[in-house]
Amino acid sequence: MGRRSQRTLQRRRLAALDAALRCRQRLAQRRAASASSKNDGKTMITAPFDVRRRQKFLHEDLYHKTRENQLAIIDVELENKRIADSMQGNASVHHFLHLEEFWIWMLDYTAGEPIEALAPRIAGIVDKFEEWNEVDQLYQQEAALDFSEDGPYEYEGAPQFSILSDYEDTLQLLSISILLRDQRSVRRIIHVLRSHRGHDGLFEQLIGAYVEDSQDLDTCIISKPYDTLLQVFYEEDDNAALALLQKYLKQWYPAMKNHPRWYDEHLHINEEGYAAYYGYWAFEAGATVFILDLDDSQIDHLVYPKDLVDYARQLWEEGRYTSQETEPLIRKGRVEGGQPCPQTGFWETPAKLHSRSHFEQGQIMPVFDDAVHGETIWYWSEEQ
Repeated sequence: MGRRSQRTLQRRRLAALDAALRCRQRLAQRRAASASSKNDGKTMITAPFDVRRRQKFLHEDLYHKTRENQLAIIDVELENKRIADSMQGNASVHHFLHLEEFWIWMLDYTAGEPIEALAPRIAGIVDKFEEWNEVDQLYQQEAALDFSEDGPYEYEGAPQFSILSDYEDTLQLLSISILLRDQRSVRRIIHVLRSHRGHDGLFEQLIGAYVEDSQDLDTCIISKPYDTLLQVFYEEDDNAALALLQKYLKQWYPAMKNHPRWYDEHLHINEEGYAAYYGYWAFEAGATVFILDLDDSQIDHLVYPKDLVDYARQLWEEGRYTSQETEPLIRKGRVEGGQPCPQTGFWETPAKLHSRSHFEQGQIMPVFDDAVHGETIWYWSEEQ
């Protein structure tokens, strides 16, 4: 796709993001106000909240009300997915479904949920990341038809690294997967981001152990503050590397001021008692320390996820993984059109709007010849 259509696509995404954020917060506020507290099987923790929380800004009432609001937002998004009438709208819904699930994970981490309980949940968030990307490809293909003078569709992963929120959100997901030694999730993320290879130095350093063609680049697409962290990988002296890391941790939060969702949100608790604060974490700094095996004993910064780095080192020493690289990349609850249905129930495909349908096990899944582009991939519906 040519530059003009890419810029147009980016403007559409940013405009949709801004409008959707406002709308979703209003809808979720009404939903959360009337909804009863939901119990989704979270591990009960008996230690006092103020003892187990990982950041001082989160108090117990704020945690529960924010989590309840997040679940209400997801309910709204599921409704929006059912009524989406355009590929752009469908892509936006899938983007938010991924982010809202991810932010619940971060909120639970900030609240002190045990890492052992959090670790298996990342794979499901990566599922949502993949689904967003697949729907976004259909949107990109549609845009390529609208701007045919710029050339045919070419694959480009959904996250736009030139947008701060996309870049940081994606680095956080990748870095958490690395620290959890969730090898399968790391490889799935890299596969989605294959079009981003060779463009960003920090991304290349983080995935260096997972690819055969690692590349050394000396700049990041977003220079501040990420170039500082990138320099850590090229510093041969450990003390100098740690000094750069400390510098990055100090730079990180001020550099996030343009993040559209959560910057300074701990200061904006609304009258219903919740906020878009899930924790402020430079997970990519933790992944850097783990990859380079740096001594972080003197690092005591609010945004540094020290216990997650300790957990990664423990897994390494014990030879344990959250998932192995030998596990297949294709996730459960996914079947290609033309293949037998693996499980009786409701399935849906991003290849066609309002596609949710019931299929019996063994029934051949439909293929839509009029799909915009690409294969018809069916996914197990969250609503059964």
